[in-house]
Amino acid sequence: MIKFLLCIGCVGLCVAFSWLLTRKYRQRMQFYYNFDLFNERLVNEVSYTKIPLPAFLEKYTFSGEFRQLLEEKRRSEFREQEFSVEFLNEDERKFVSDYFRMIGKSDASSQKTYLTAMRGEINEKKRESAEEYKKYFSLYMKLGFLAGLILVVLIV
Repeated sequence: MIKFLLCIGCVGLCVAFSWLLTRKYRQRMQFYYNFDLFNERLVNEVSYTKIPLPAFLEKYTFSGEFRQLLEEKRRSEFREQEFSVEFLNEDERKFVSDYFRMIGKSDASSQKTYLTAMRGEINEKKRESAEEYKKYFSLYMKLGFLAGLILVVLIV
């Protein structure tokens, strides 16, 4: 009975550890989901209501690392260029930094044009991050389960 519980515990721990390894991919997927949502809402607001950026940020809420990024940007009044998002690579950080450098700096017509042009790139990054998450989540779960089974074989 003790061996049986130990085996279940080993498999459970290995699967839980593999789930923790997928955290970076999950955060990246959620970041791009919120980034896309932010861009879509901002396009609509710039097109119709033309509210200022600080009022826009108070009107809508976002989650996860993207919310923390927006809080950092709000505190620095969108002047600060550097931000710390460890799960994005250097090109993605530059893309996000360039995006936030451009918003709120010109008239509504230019903003709408820019935000609409960025819509495709953000959707592509969102799609890529979702595909990558699905691929690695499945891989890590399977590897975690197999590592647990190997430990069970060694225990028994």
